[in-house]
Amino acid sequence: MDLITHRADGVLELRLNRPGRLNALTLELAHNLLSACHAAVDNPAVRVILLTGEGRAFCAGKDRDEPPSAAFVDTLQALAATLVHAPQPVVCAVQGWAVGAGLELMLNADLAVAARGARFALPEVTVGLFGTGGVAALLPRLVGLQRAKGLLMLGQTVCAEDAERWGLVWALADDGAVLKTARALAQQLAGSDPRMLAETKRLLHREQLTDFPAALAREAAVHSRLSGLGRLNLEQADGAR
Repeated sequence: MDLITHRADGVLELRLNRPGRLNALTLELAHNLLSACHAAVDNPAVRVILLTGEGRAFCAGKDRDEPPSAAFVDTLQALAATLVHAPQPVVCAVQGWAVGAGLELMLNADLAVAARGARFALPEVTVGLFGTGGVAALLPRLVGLQRAKGLLMLGQTVCAEDAERWGLVWALADDGAVLKTARALAQQLAGSDPRMLAETKRLLHREQLTDFPAALAREAAVHSRLSGLGRLNLEQADGAR
């Protein structure tokens, strides 16, 4: 089972369960996560969605053994749209690595709690890939345009302290307490009026993310246009000029 689901006291916990692969995403796991999120959005008993990962990492991005496909990108874009537009608050608990699609998944959440030992990176550009999951729209709104450019263009690793200072995450917790802290935050949210939370999220997104569906479509189009241009292809293209 690559996704563990558990619901209690209004909180639906969705746990990526591929610890041997640092919870790297396959198309099947992405589909399962999307289905679970769709079901949560339509379930009034779910007041908060909590995303986390099993083992020593939150998510190491796309599994390198997963063949590239338009279906994978389409699923990531649909997942981003579902989480961002969900009426429920979405909390993310990050331990270890949040890389590539894993970090993009965290960006789809409303509030992220990270372990002090967590590390974040968007290394797609270093292997000739293009970011998806709404990163172009979400990242600069959290960390500012210049830092967003640096993260996406350089692919460097960011420590948890800088992630908090920049606004990439809401709060830090000791490495062994991150899930406990995130669960407490989720329970606090679950105790509030869901209508108020939904309207707060909707209005904030209306002001800040008015064009989010179009941003997702533009990302997917660029990814499709550039797909297949890995490092070797780019070097060959340079040599042919």
